[in-house]
Amino acid sequence: MSTGAELERQLWRYNLLLRLLALPIILFTLWQALRERDPRFLRERLGFYRGSPDKPPIWLHAASVGEVNAAQPLIETLLNYYPDTPLLLTTSTPSGARTAAAKLPPSVRHVYFPIDWRSAVKRFLTHHRPRYALVMETELWPNLYRRCNAHAIPLLIVNGRLSARTLSAGPWLRRLYRLCLQQVTAVLARSEHDRIGFISLGAPKDHCEMVGNIKFAAAPTAGGVNPIDLKRPYILAASTREGEEKLVVGAWKESSLAGSLLVIAPRHPKRLAQILGDLPDETISVRSRGEAITDSTRVYIADTFGELPAFIAGADLVFIGGSLVPKGGQNLLEAAALGKAPLFGPHMDNFLCEAEVLLNEGGAVQVSDPHQLATEFRRLLKNEPLRREMGEKARTVVEQRRDMAERYHKAIERYCILG
Repeated sequence: MSTGAELERQLWRYNLLLRLLALPIILFTLWQALRERDPRFLRERLGFYRGSPDKPPIWLHAASVGEVNAAQPLIETLLNYYPDTPLLLTTSTPSGARTAAAKLPPSVRHVYFPIDWRSAVKRFLTHHRPRYALVMETELWPNLYRRCNAHAIPLLIVNGRLSARTLSAGPWLRRLYRLCLQQVTAVLARSEHDRIGFISLGAPKDHCEMVGNIKFAAAPTAGGVNPIDLKRPYILAASTREGEEKLVVGAWKESSLAGSLLVIAPRHPKRLAQILGDLPDETISVRSRGEAITDSTRVYIADTFGELPAFIAGADLVFIGGSLVPKGGQNLLEAAALGKAPLFGPHMDNFLCEAEVLLNEGGAVQVSDPHQLATEFRRLLKNEPLRREMGEKARTVVEQRRDMAERYHKAIERYCILG
């Protein structure tokens, strides 16, 4: 069967599934719009837009908060090189839109990414007429990719990464991924492992290259973050996930450091009730409730938004959550950039390359279980010179890669004439 015939067959099945799911998708989108009090979310996700730019823009898609943060240095670089070219940013979530509004210049126009229905994608591309499409990380949408190819819109995957789940997908999904990737102009991967993964899924080998992880460019600088002073030394458990707080508290108590302060910054602050239920025997103060830290406070729940870098900067040690439980880990580059050698568990699937670099340079510690975490808590807190040495190594790893946005700009220019 020819590639064109196979494409039509797989797309027919995919679009049939989307038609069958149309009502649930619309109802869920409506619910999200109502919850966020954002009618634009419903309208634009369905492909209806207002106010097109005067000139065809460079279009960059960043699905949600993490991708917007990662894309920020690249967006600033593109604006610097091409100030007369409009830049359009799409996100799939209201939280991504809020992050873009807070962090990006007003000249960057934001709209919501359309649901991957043929009609919605067609309306999006017809309305905005993008010159180029830059898709952050791992967003594979068959109708969008096909339509960009049909309209001769160069499409590049930027900071491309693949999870173990994507690489182990079933045959039908792998065929869809392959047909998507056959439409791309280039894949600019964050690591050699990811580059090989994209090729294994069907991306053109000659147009797949490893550039590096753009999140190194997005990491904060030590001088730009004011540490939070809690008037007591503290260990920080950053971005913890479901069931993990209990494990970290157990390790902290086993380390014989229970007289010190443990700060827990959950990945999802809305889980506060669950966290408190998991820690019934601890003396806890909660930041969102304005509760003071007293001499008897053992655990402080930092369940607020936007303060994590400041908590990292003020901590003696930083444990990276999502890694003692199988959640793939969380971003450890913030801690490294702020001179804290991160500790993390065995489950770092989503940040394997960053973890490997830091471990190889002596700027991080990986543990296999809560017992070993307790051992490392005890060892590192008793040895401040070692902590500082490892923290400087971690910072150096990030500083040596801060030019990632410029590297990506040069790579993009090899495939697109952006001026």
